[in-house]
Amino acid sequence: MGHIRFRRYNTTMGHDLTAPAELSFRRYSVEAISHAHDFDQIVLPRRGVLEIEIDGKGGRVDPGSAAVIPPGARHVCAADGENLFVVADIGAALMAPFERLRERPFASVTSPVRGLLCFLSGEAPGGIDDGVAGLWTPLLLRGLSSGPVAVDPRLARAAAMIETRYHQPLTVRDLAAEAGMSQSRFFDRFAAAYGATPHAALTDARLRAAQQLLDDPTLSVAEIAVRTGHGDQSTLTRRMKTVLGVTPAAWRKGRR
Repeated sequence: MGHIRFRRYNTTMGHDLTAPAELSFRRYSVEAISHAHDFDQIVLPRRGVLEIEIDGKGGRVDPGSAAVIPPGARHVCAADGENLFVVADIGAALMAPFERLRERPFASVTSPVRGLLCFLSGEAPGGIDDGVAGLWTPLLLRGLSSGPVAVDPRLARAAAMIETRYHQPLTVRDLAAEAGMSQSRFFDRFAAAYGATPHAALTDARLRAAQQLLDDPTLSVAEIAVRTGHGDQSTLTRRMKTVLGVTPAAWRKGRR
């Protein structure tokens, strides 16, 4: 895991073992943590890439992959740069019908799962309402159980490129080169795997980044537009209005 610093934990992380599910947004640092807990946990991507090792098996939480951590499994994880992940802590009774998910440490983030993640896009970092968690988590488990075992790692590299370089003027040619495919083959396979075109995935990544930065009152809308690859304030405003139905100013006001 590169030059990541290391810390060790052995904790239940404050989890209420009587609850069927607890759901939260979390950020990770370059200082790795190592721990185990006595409940199932699933870590899903929203922004960035999380390097994680589960009982000695290494992998990543990225746009195409979620981590499935069974009870007692020691895991080490860290993320470099801006990141945000959805973490589901799941009780034994809720997990029981989906125990086969424990057979592999990583599961594919399919179109239904991405839809569930988008549903949470308006939530703030931290804990998510128990009512939302109670309805959302069973759908997540069903979506992960019905998905393919893994996304083509070449496509995952391109998806990770979108998540980390969304502020740059990426093209299909750039992404296809990252995946080592022709542009037409890459376009078709990416759309089939992720349920969205590369352009739509890039637009989504940029909008998510803009939503997050709008929570910082010290940044102007124009500066946020530049930082997130929109070019100028008018372009960001048009895209937010089209996709989310609000302007950046209205979004910022509503969050306050």
